[in-house]
Amino acid sequence: MKRLIAGLIVVHRYLGVAFCLVFLIWFASGIVMIFKRMPEFSQQERLARLPLLDAQAIRLTPAQALEAAGLGSPPERALLTTYRGRPVYRFGLEVGSITVSAADGASLEIATPEDAVEVAGLLFPEHRATARYVGSIGEPDQWTITNRFDITGALHRVALGDAAGTDVYVAEATGEVVMKTDRAGRFWGYLGPVAHWFYFTPLRWDRAPLWNDLIVYGSVVGCVLCVLGLVLGLYRVSLTRRFMHGTSVSPYVGWMRWHHYAGLLFGAAAFTWTFSGLLTMTPWNLFPPAGPSLEQLRAVRGDGVAVDRFTVSPAAAIVELQRRFAPKEIELLQFMGAPFYAAYQRAGASGRAHQEAARFAPADAQPRRVLVSADGTEPAIREAFARDQLVAAARAAMGGLEPFDAAWLGDYDAYYYNRTGGRRLPVLRTKFNDARETWLYFDATDGSIALAEVRGSRTERWLYQGLHSLDFPWLYARPSAWYIVIIGLSAGGVALSLTSIGVAWRFLRGKARPAAEQARLTRIA
Repeated sequence: MKRLIAGLIVVHRYLGVAFCLVFLIWFASGIVMIFKRMPEFSQQERLARLPLLDAQAIRLTPAQALEAAGLGSPPERALLTTYRGRPVYRFGLEVGSITVSAADGASLEIATPEDAVEVAGLLFPEHRATARYVGSIGEPDQWTITNRFDITGALHRVALGDAAGTDVYVAEATGEVVMKTDRAGRFWGYLGPVAHWFYFTPLRWDRAPLWNDLIVYGSVVGCVLCVLGLVLGLYRVSLTRRFMHGTSVSPYVGWMRWHHYAGLLFGAAAFTWTFSGLLTMTPWNLFPPAGPSLEQLRAVRGDGVAVDRFTVSPAAAIVELQRRFAPKEIELLQFMGAPFYAAYQRAGASGRAHQEAARFAPADAQPRRVLVSADGTEPAIREAFARDQLVAAARAAMGGLEPFDAAWLGDYDAYYYNRTGGRRLPVLRTKFNDARETWLYFDATDGSIALAEVRGSRTERWLYQGLHSLDFPWLYARPSAWYIVIIGLSAGGVALSLTSIGVAWRFLRGKARPAAEQARLTRIA
């Protein structure tokens, strides 16, 4: 037994030397990520900055615009928006998109550097005079790693010249602003998400398989390190020493004693965070991918947008929407074959910036979708879909299988919950007796599948979100308690990592001294 323990101590020691800095980075950057995310150009800000749609300037129907675009099949997505002050139709294809004028059907050419500066100036008019072109990138930089360059083409980078050091990225293919960063966002992005995920461009983009393997197998080794530390830490605890001799329960002194105590207090949290972090990479296909599937989406929304069904003119729909709000963008969508124009109504902000940028965004922090019927001759706002309509959609999404349970949710449950304010209520939750035990959640406002869960994904929800983000209902519903617990445990992890570094430093110095002494004796000889 003593040999086994001695061997485990050696393994734990060398793994600790190798990973002590990694764990410190993980814990410290995790604290940053509680409050700061990667830079983004959010949907809320994009909608806030878009100009109002000009109904009088829209002269083409969706079908006429599609014909002008030269497309012979329904597009994957159809959008009516504004580009450089003019209304345009943007048809999304399987790869890429085509944009045509809503006034005369003229195709828009790719955005030039001059166009990019103009687009940035129109979207950010307060910086129009200082906006300047920086350059074009055909491969990702640190902030555009997730960009689909096969869809957007190259990105034009434009500096706004403001005090915040803001840069915007304009897609060459569409002329859209797809990313915005500023000096503070880049700073916190490096300290938080980039450091936490080791999301460095040369590694993440150029060597993605290597990056994946480093995170996966590094996390596996980290789990082994934590388990060994917990086993050895508990093994070395001596309550007898404490109560009979009045000394410490730990046999160690100095850095090792502090490391022993920190491990006893926070070692379990270090293990669960490392293990759940491993699951973020979905290693070895342990759990099914997040849904809904493409087949389920198409069963509800259709295989492409059948623009010939949109007999109500967009201009008439805009006028109808203006009874409530002035729309800035309209999406063409279908629900079980029926066409609708969908516009986003900007919701009220919470007034609490840290919530909107972090986890506890209120339910109204995201734009609300409003639907207008697009068939027949007169537009009408659709308030919500009825239960029977959503059950029929659920049945279609499951290939005709009847749900054994369908219940309205007026509040969030353990799986459909509001992390960043993007999930609306009410929803209809439908459950099925298929092999995967599927649950589908339908948004009553627009008929979309808001969430799809199967048995495996529900298990992953607890092992990943539960352990990694502490998204337990009894804690998540109490934001103040959640912040105290997660920051306290993270700070404990930082302390554990710092004691590990202290122990590793003493160990390496001890190894270096005999080598230095031997070198000195060799020189003397």
